[in-house]
Amino acid sequence: MMEPNAELKVSGLTLGTVQLGIPYGINNRGGMPSEEQALRLLELAWNEGITSFDTAAGYGRAEALLGRFSRGKSPFIITKLKMGAGGRLDPDHLEQDMRRQAIDSLQLLGMSSIPLLMLHNTDVLKEHGDVVEDGLRSLRKEGLIERAGISIAFNTEEEYSVIGSRLLDDLYEAVQLPMNLLDHRPLRNGWLRKLKEKGKVVFVRSVFLQGLILMQPKELGETMAKAKAPLMGLHELAGKYGFPLSQMAVSFVRDCGGVDSLVIGAETEEQIRENLRLMAGPPLPEGLREELLNRFAHVDDAVITPHLWTAR
Repeated sequence: MMEPNAELKVSGLTLGTVQLGIPYGINNRGGMPSEEQALRLLELAWNEGITSFDTAAGYGRAEALLGRFSRGKSPFIITKLKMGAGGRLDPDHLEQDMRRQAIDSLQLLGMSSIPLLMLHNTDVLKEHGDVVEDGLRSLRKEGLIERAGISIAFNTEEEYSVIGSRLLDDLYEAVQLPMNLLDHRPLRNGWLRKLKEKGKVVFVRSVFLQGLILMQPKELGETMAKAKAPLMGLHELAGKYGFPLSQMAVSFVRDCGGVDSLVIGAETEEQIRENLRLMAGPPLPEGLREELLNRFAHVDDAVITPHLWTAR
């Protein structure tokens, strides 16, 4: 299993909490847990050694639940702010809006300072990057946040071209990005290596591609028809190497150099235990890793980009 980042108290497995705050995931059949179930799940994660928790203001009740859970503890909480939500973006009041969002999160979390505040939408950096970064520095100077980071949204060349030079700025101590068996772009475009060289703490989400990777091809509806072939290919390799698909998904990302923590959510206590078991599982056979990298080097964007799944 990955060694935790001792400096930041980041565990190799970070519990994602979007499922605790809103209905989420293409393969979520159980729905959102109740508040009491969610609190028990958070306690289990903590007791099993998970010290870092990923959330956002946009995750419904998740921040408030983490606030209740955190009393008497010191978890490493990553939350996010989103600028211009709902199309409302006032450049003249951007810093004030950032401060308001940070204070709102602090109140829900019951904390005096946010361990890590990430920018949730990178598009705002295209025209207002300097103002946003001044705002983050002010929040840090004021003590409302301890560290700043960026959550990469789509892994596209266009996105990296907009934020690339900013990603390497010392302001951002951590970066979160999506990567999985079907989406290798941070490996292919060299950004995972660049982030490691700059000493960034890297969180990887979408390890199971919102549950898609764990589905059977026959379960996919018409709108997801393009995913059937790559999903069948993954099942074929799992059978060929006798390596469970869930373990394949975790081991592939976990063992990429430069990855500090995998952000994986859960709706049940059983899923927490299973994810911890997978994190402690074996590495991929070298032949399997090579086949994955070659066979799924260029999967259709409509498959690996969740916000496109409902596009017609």
